[in-house]
Amino acid sequence: MNLQQITKKILNKTQYGGNKEPRVKAVSASDFGNDLLQIYLRYKYGVPDNDIFGQDTIGSICHLGLQQILEDEYEPERKFNVIMDNGWSLTGSIDLLNVKNKEIIDIKVTKQYTVEKVLKDNNHQYIWQLSVYKYLVDKYYNDNFDTKLLLVLKDGGYDFRKMVIKPSLELLNMEPKSKNEIEKRFYEITNELNRYIELDEYPPQCSELWWRKTKNGSIPVRCEQYCSYKDKCPYYNVNPMKINF
Repeated sequence: MNLQQITKKILNKTQYGGNKEPRVKAVSASDFGNDLLQIYLRYKYGVPDNDIFGQDTIGSICHLGLQQILEDEYEPERKFNVIMDNGWSLTGSIDLLNVKNKEIIDIKVTKQYTVEKVLKDNNHQYIWQLSVYKYLVDKYYNDNFDTKLLLVLKDGGYDFRKMVIKPSLELLNMEPKSKNEIEKRFYEITNELNRYIELDEYPPQCSELWWRKTKNGSIPVRCEQYCSYKDKCPYYNVNPMKINF
């Protein structure tokens, strides 16, 4: 087996497993905290196949590995779908679920500074996502589940500058958002989406594009490394922008 065959096999294994068709009125747990434009683009164009080995693929590989390792204790990739009062669905695919112990675990592949951000910011996207999982699971089982983040830290290991060993894994017990907060946020998102759908207009450009300086200007790292809709997004510009920092 050559590298091309290995890459193709990985991409096939890490493809999105949900509905890929356009015009699906659904908001997922991972959409909470995202820019409205990302949700709108998925609604308008559906979910494209992943044909490039990138950062998302590496994260998916890590998820698959941990789910396989922990499958004796946790059910992996449990999917939930609740149709809300306005006809939109609220969905979630939970990385690790233990019904007996009433435990929800979401896996994230990130860096050490994210741990500090999550612990300080209760509005962090990771907390919103985990809270929606809890909302869906509690609703299905009519019970109360604990919520945890399992963080795989890419910058873990020995820090030669500080001469200390930094952790490569963190398991955090998180305080979730309330049921009312989740429903309020859901209807805010879907009401805004309905407005742009009726107008047939794109929402504003995404924020926090993580600009990186180059010799010719600056490029939006978030667009280049993490977005599947660059060829369809009206704001995307392949030419580096001249920005003063």
